[in-house]
Amino acid sequence: MRFVAVLLLSAIFSAGSAGAQPIGEADLLRHIEILASDKFEGREPGTTGENKTVNYIASQWSAAGLVSAGDEGSWYAPVSLVERTPEIYRLQVADSRSRQFVRVAQDEIILRSRDASFRKLDMPMVFAGYAGPDSGQGSVSIAGKLVFLPRNPPESAEELPDYRDRKLQLIREGAIGVIGIVADEWLWPRYRRSFERGTTMLAGPEQHAAVEGLMRYDQFRKLLLRSGRDAEKLLLTSGGIDLIDLDLQANAAVDTALRSYLSHNVIGKIAGSNPARGAILYLGHWDHFGICRTEDPKELERDRICNGAVDNASGISLLIETAARLAGQRPDRDIYFLATTAEEKGLLGARAFVRDPPVALDKFVVAFNADSVALSDNRKRIAVIGLGENELDRDIEIVAAQEGREIDRSGKADVYLERQDGYVFLERGIPAYMITSAFADEERVTAFINGPYHDVSDEVNDSLLLAGAAADADFHVALGRYFASTATYPGKASSGEPDN
Repeated sequence: MRFVAVLLLSAIFSAGSAGAQPIGEADLLRHIEILASDKFEGREPGTTGENKTVNYIASQWSAAGLVSAGDEGSWYAPVSLVERTPEIYRLQVADSRSRQFVRVAQDEIILRSRDASFRKLDMPMVFAGYAGPDSGQGSVSIAGKLVFLPRNPPESAEELPDYRDRKLQLIREGAIGVIGIVADEWLWPRYRRSFERGTTMLAGPEQHAAVEGLMRYDQFRKLLLRSGRDAEKLLLTSGGIDLIDLDLQANAAVDTALRSYLSHNVIGKIAGSNPARGAILYLGHWDHFGICRTEDPKELERDRICNGAVDNASGISLLIETAARLAGQRPDRDIYFLATTAEEKGLLGARAFVRDPPVALDKFVVAFNADSVALSDNRKRIAVIGLGENELDRDIEIVAAQEGREIDRSGKADVYLERQDGYVFLERGIPAYMITSAFADEERVTAFINGPYHDVSDEVNDSLLLAGAAADADFHVALGRYFASTATYPGKASSGEPDN
C-alpha cells in the first residue's frame, strides 16, 4: 500500500507541475524591488505606504486569477488599531493599616491608560500568578482591583499562559489595571523605552485594562515590605499562584495620548471544487516600520526609510508567485491567501483575522506562513518551524522527500516559533508551519538579526540571497497541491467533519 501511495503522489505532483514554470529569482526580485522601494515609504500601517502596498498585493493576486475574499466582496479586511503613548502618570501606594501613601518614583514605573485620562482612588491591590482560576485555590475576587503580574511566567512552567494571555484573562475577570513586574533588572531600560515609544494594539475595550504598566522589581519588593510579603518568593512560586490579596491600596492619575487608525489585511482565494472538505491558508505580513528615523537637518542625505526588503517584502513576493502557480488549477479544497498588517506591532493582523475569519477557523486544514525568506542560496536544506507542534509532520516530510528537500532537525529555528504570524493559528489549534531555507542557516539569520533587521539597511542590495527563496516558493506550490487535494491529503480539518 505504501508503494502505491508514493506512486499516486508522484503522479499527482507530475501532473500538477505540467505547464507550470519553476519560480525563479527574478520573479521574486521584481516584487521585492517594488514593495521595498522608497515610493512605498517602508509600508507602515495607516500611511500612504500602506495604500500602495495593499493595492499592489490585491492587483497581483487578481491578475493571477484569485478572487477577493475580504469584507463585502472586497480584497480588504479592515483592522482597527489604537496607538497609546504615555504622557503623565502618578501612582501612590499605602498599606491598609497605616494609610500613609508613598509616591512611586517616575523612573521605577511607567503607566498608560485605556482612555485619554484615568483617575482612581483607593484601588485594592492583588498579586496574580499564572495558575489561573482553575487551580483549585479558591480564588479571591479581582473585580475593580489593580493587579501586579510578573512580566514573564516561571521558565519551568511550559503549560502556563504567556503574559499577554494571562493579562487578557485578568481583564476579562474584571481587573481595573495590570502592572507587569520586570524581574530582570538589566531588562528594565529596554522594557521602559519600548513602553515610552507607544504601543499599538487592536481596538476594543476587551483588549485593555483601564490602566496598564510596568514596574521595576526592586520597587515592587519595597512596596511588598509594607504588606509583609516576600516579593522574591511570590515571583519564584507564581506558576502555582492564582491571586493573593496584598492589603495595599493605590491612587493613580494617568494621561495617555491616543491615536486611532484603520489598517487592512488583504485576503484572496482560489475556489476549490469541494470546499466542504476544508481549506488551506498561506499568509505573510506586508507591514514594516515606515519612515523610521527622524529628520536631521545636518544630514539631509541620510536614509530615513526602513524599507523591509527581507522582512517582509520577500515573503509577500513568495506568496504572489505561489498564488500565480496554483491559480491555474481547480483544487479540491479552497486555498486562501492572507497578507497581514501590523505583524511588527505584535502579530495584530493575524489576531484580527482569527477573530473574524472569512470562513470558520476550524475549516482550515493547515496554514503556511512566509516571512524573511531572502537569506539563503541553499536550495536543499529547510527549517520547518512548527515541527512537532501538530499531527501533520509526516505529511510535511512526504512533500519534502518528493521535492528533494532536507529538513533541518537541529531545532535551532524553533526560537522563532512565537515571533511569527503562524503562531496565532497554532494557539487556536490549527496546524501551522513556517518553512524556509533562510532559517536553516543559523549563522546567516543571526547576522541579519544583529545587522539589517528592522533597520534602514534592510533594502534591495547585493545582500539579498534569492536562490533559496525561489526553491522555497516552489516548495510552497508543492505543499499547496498536496494539501488542497483530497487524493494526497484525505484528512479532515479540525472541525472533525466526516470524510465524504
